[in-house]
Amino acid sequence: MEKIVNYLVGERNQKPKVAEKVVASFEQHDDIRAELEKWIEQRNYQHDNPIVVEGYTAEAISKLATFMDGVGVYNFLVTLRERPENGKRIIVEGFKRK
Repeated sequence: MEKIVNYLVGERNQKPKVAEKVVASFEQHDDIRAELEKWIEQRNYQHDNPIVVEGYTAEAISKLATFMDGVGVYNFLVTLRERPENGKRIIVEGFKRK
């Protein structure tokens, strides 16, 4: 999780407390966290056996929501896993932003 916090604080200029809250969403999802950490290292989405949640990979989400960076994309995979109906509604609505 330290790698994610370092990315958020060092590259995204997040405050450490905000970064810790973001990281907390990955605590119950080691597979998603691990793939996000690979994204931070390589800056590309996993192509070999990527995580699929409700039919979507991180790369697919990144193409649907081009405004998201890797953390946002993987955080959305958590949303799809924990609240699939909400996540699918957001996709259908085109990731409307307020």
